[in-house]
Amino acid sequence: MASVQPKTTLGVNAPDIINQLETSATNVGQVERWISAIGGGVISTYGITRKDWLGVGLAMLGAGLIYRGASGRSPLYKALNINTGGQQLSANVSIIPGDKGIRVKRSQTVQQNAQDLYTFWRDLEMAPLYMPGIKVVNKTGERTYHWTASGDNQWNAEILEDKPGELIAWHVHGQPTTANAGKVYFQPASEGRGTIVTLELDFFQTNPAGKLLSHVASSASEYEVAEILRRFRQLMEANEIATTKGQPTGKGRK
Repeated sequence: MASVQPKTTLGVNAPDIINQLETSATNVGQVERWISAIGGGVISTYGITRKDWLGVGLAMLGAGLIYRGASGRSPLYKALNINTGGQQLSANVSIIPGDKGIRVKRSQTVQQNAQDLYTFWRDLEMAPLYMPGIKVVNKTGERTYHWTASGDNQWNAEILEDKPGELIAWHVHGQPTTANAGKVYFQPASEGRGTIVTLELDFFQTNPAGKLLSHVASSASEYEVAEILRRFRQLMEANEIATTKGQPTGKGRK
């Protein structure tokens, strides 16, 4: 026997009305919801550990952000008639399984062979030439490096996978001002038209709240990945990097 859906007096399915109400009430986009939920969790946890009145306030703030992320509803947005609910993650951005963070992945064709590109990238002490914000990278072991970024932020990184001419994968220990992990692939393009360099960066949610929001809103963006690839391509093809003003930096490969 076929099930009967509950009807309103106008003959409309009640579940349809509920779904429409829920959809119309959602006014926070997917990216903002993710940021709110993760940031709220970090803030709430920190607030609870303080065990004072400030901690209570932070815990309540975090709870509000968690609700905002889970429900997709913002009373402030409603009052200001703002709706970002239609915004979705870019095709180049995805959520790391288990909601561990955001993964940004982009590709760039470089007119050099894969082995040469791999060899240059593998020398991570050269990273400041094409990674914005990185000041110095020092080798501390066969696969370990110490990184120093602008503002004297420092962390250690370790290469986890190394396939000559094909792949380099690494993981960061500590709290970097850039990605927590990454991979770079080198794939020869068809008909000998250079190499497709694919950069994949992971931005985890384990940072303190302030840095987390900064990472997700700015650093963990397509722009950062695209800029690294752009600078790397120009360095490898022209031996210099054009600035935003169109002038070369004057820095070239060794």
